[in-house]
Amino acid sequence: MSQFQTHGGSQLLNPIAHSPPARSVAYVIEVGETQAGLVSRAPDERHFTFISASAAFDALDGRRFATPSAAELAARRLGLARRPGATRLAA
Repeated sequence: MSQFQTHGGSQLLNPIAHSPPARSVAYVIEVGETQAGLVSRAPDERHFTFISASAAFDALDGRRFATPSAAELAARRLGLARRPGATRLAA
């Protein structure tokens, strides 16, 4: 998982603000060598939203997760289920 941070707002547009601008956070989700998608969360949101980067993971597109790790686990399970001849692991 890789983290990206984006800045919301701009100090140039709001010179009176004394606190740093709120930040959105995003993480890239990879399954093996495949980029499954990313999850992002705006500063005012509680959950991370999955954005699919591959048709194989479209079933997760738009789903919300409490943590990036939960999204990664869901992507890994989906990737495992899609592999021909893959065995499922007991929970």
